[in-house]
Amino acid sequence: MQKCIEVISMKAKEAEFRSGQVGLSVTMAQRIQFIVDDVLANVESLCCHPYGCRVLQRMLEHCVDFQKLATLDEIQLCHKTLLDDQYGNYVIQHVLQYGRDSDRDSLLKIIVDNDLLKLSRQKFASNVVEKLLKYGNSYQRNAIVREMLKVVYDDASNQEGIGSTVLLLMVRDAYANYVVQTAIDVAPEGNEKRMLIDELKSNEGHLRNYTFAKHIVAKLGAK
Repeated sequence: MQKCIEVISMKAKEAEFRSGQVGLSVTMAQRIQFIVDDVLANVESLCCHPYGCRVLQRMLEHCVDFQKLATLDEIQLCHKTLLDDQYGNYVIQHVLQYGRDSDRDSLLKIIVDNDLLKLSRQKFASNVVEKLLKYGNSYQRNAIVREMLKVVYDDASNQEGIGSTVLLLMVRDAYANYVVQTAIDVAPEGNEKRMLIDELKSNEGHLRNYTFAKHIVAKLGAK
């Protein structure tokens, strides 16, 4: 099924390009419409399946525009469920790579509303946050950085009521530290990135005590 979607979609696009006949790709892609319809009728369950998630990924990569847009619309209805699912997260990563700004805005809102720190500490959700940073626009990237700079009171690290930025809690975590590394690499030059780097550099000595923060300390040395 994956190969069928890939090959027929590619042939449809190539035929339209070579012939210059507008709409030819749509006509040819109708050959796999029965597959698309069946998948879209069962999006959430297939996204959470070890093989079904691969079919959705191929659809996002290869389908012609009207089929791809219909797929994105259906997936958007279950963004929150899929974001931290062991298989669904791969579909969401493809949405971030191949989808629309509106899809990325939807996922940004979910991440902000459901605690960036908590999601970044999760094995699967942290991959989604990284991909949003990688494929998001400047506004979306800066929004994530602003969340990192917020002060919170984390039970695991809170001492005598002293708060910490989300950023300093993230660098200590096995998964969240990769989100921070990506933020350093892709955040657009400006106020948010400057504050991000300043917060890390002002705590550089303390960060050296944490195993997972060592890669970040090394990045700071290159800045």
